[in-house]
Amino acid sequence: MTKDQKWIHAHFEELVDNYAGRYVAVANEELFVGDTASEVEEMARKKHPQTIPSVLLVPHPEHFICAV
Repeated sequence: MTKDQKWIHAHFEELVDNYAGRYVAVANEELFVGDTASEVEEMARKKHPQTIPSVLLVPHPEHFICAV
């Protein structure tokens, strides 16, 4: 797992709370938010050209199934 994937994992709940239904990219532990995967990837690569960003469509909370 890359450091950016670890960042996403550590902040996943916050991402769902704030950015559900939007695309995010993380590059060098910096967050980029937009409406399409290509948009956030382009923003991240422009700022961090040597980094391959981690891109994710943030799910809505209701898409989670809770099993106890």
